Amino acid sequence: MGKRTQRGHVSTEQVLRKLSTGRQGAIQVHAQARINSDEYRAASAVKDAIDDLAEQLTGDESYFHLKPHSSGG
Repeated sequence: MGKRTQRGHVSTEQVLRKLSTGRQGAIQVHAQARINSDEYRAASAVKDAIDDLAEQLTGDESYFHLKPHSSGG
């Protein structure tokens, strides 16, 4: 009998680290490709899908977006 998988449990921190790497690659292609080329549109779709998955995992719709610095105090 085969080993059972751990379906239903997602290692969120590990997945988010990997998604971050993929998102950075998509942003690089998006920045370097000709605007509205197939590569440009595909990179945009990948980035959007990663953002959607990150939102599902964290509940934060802007998880990978830059956050403003706090002024402290």
